Amino acid sequence: MTTSRSGHKLGRTRNSTPRRRSSETGSGSTSTPVGTTGPVVTATRPISTLAPLNANTYLRFVQPTRANTTAVVTTTPTIETVDVATGIVRGSMPTLEGPLTTQVGTQRVNVSARMMAVDATGSTAYVLTTSGLSVVPLDTAAVNPQSRPAINPNGIVNTGSYLPDIAAGTIVSIFGRNLATPAQASTDPLPIVLGGSCITLDNAPLPIFMTSTGQVNLQVPNSTTAGRHSLVIRSVDQKVATLATNITVVKYAPAILVNTATLDALVFHDNGTPVNKDHPAKRDEPIVMYAIGLGPTKGAAITAGKPTPASPLSVTDKAEVFFGDPTIKEAGIIVDWSGLVPGSIGLYQLNLRVPGAHLRGDALPAIIRIGGVDSAKTGPAVPLIAVD
Repeated sequence: MTTSRSGHKLGRTRNSTPRRRSSETGSGSTSTPVGTTGPVVTATRPISTLAPLNANTYLRFVQPTRANTTAVVTTTPTIETVDVATGIVRGSMPTLEGPLTTQVGTQRVNVSARMMAVDATGSTAYVLTTSGLSVVPLDTAAVNPQSRPAINPNGIVNTGSYLPDIAAGTIVSIFGRNLATPAQASTDPLPIVLGGSCITLDNAPLPIFMTSTGQVNLQVPNSTTAGRHSLVIRSVDQKVATLATNITVVKYAPAILVNTATLDALVFHDNGTPVNKDHPAKRDEPIVMYAIGLGPTKGAAITAGKPTPASPLSVTDKAEVFFGDPTIKEAGIIVDWSGLVPGSIGLYQLNLRVPGAHLRGDALPAIIRIGGVDSAKTGPAVPLIAVD
């Protein structure tokens, strides 16, 4: 298996003139550019700043909202181009910023003002946000739609099972078109920009293993809470981004890694040779299985994109393994240890032994159960194992 910002940050800019800054506003408040006689424009989200773009259009920086101080932000802050005469939003460009306010329903809230400037050509906006100086291209309309990055329907999956079961810390594959240029991570920690693209989850960049035109492999941070989250791929090279796609993160999403050519589970004998039909697992023999998505661990502190520390060991919750139908007692396998592999990123190891009373077969389904959740029993990558 290969395991593989829309605003990027600059220290300063040239040829940009600050135009205007707003102070306080709220959901349902009005904002009208100076010197216009058009209708009052009502925003549905807090506006942090305004700037004129040309005689017919102005920009507004709109923040996401959340129900309370601990709620996860699943919408993207944007710069909107608004028609002066009609108030119609003509375009929307994603930026990187988390809300500094808490809005519930249509209540009025105070919003910290921002500074926004537009360059002389009207092609780029510069906004001071919580993440620094964000450079936001405004020329997305000129991009050929066929060259825009796009995520396939149901195209965000667990790299082990190719199913949409994703836990915090899981290695994830994204499938689509024009996602990035081919590249392989070669740094420690993993980069957050690779192949000309940056992937964000709730506006925070994710560590990336590898990129290509049709696939990106990355890691969901171990600190991600269970629930729905918003993912966006931003092409730094093309200055465009995909539409936000919601994913659901759960506590456990176990997936046994497989040899995709044979569907053999990645299980190895003590001497390092793979377990397969020619070399099946045998009674009392120590074997090692590799998996992802086994959830939280106890021990060393884990940071997304960084290798797992060697000491102390990172141990999972109690895991069970079955070779064969889990409803049959003899399918149960002895689990001596289960945890993250030191020096790896997001990879789990299970040390196993086949008991005396066990099922035999050349292609038994291999299953991990943790926290009451089983690894895939159906789908495109159901792992099989040979046991003598």
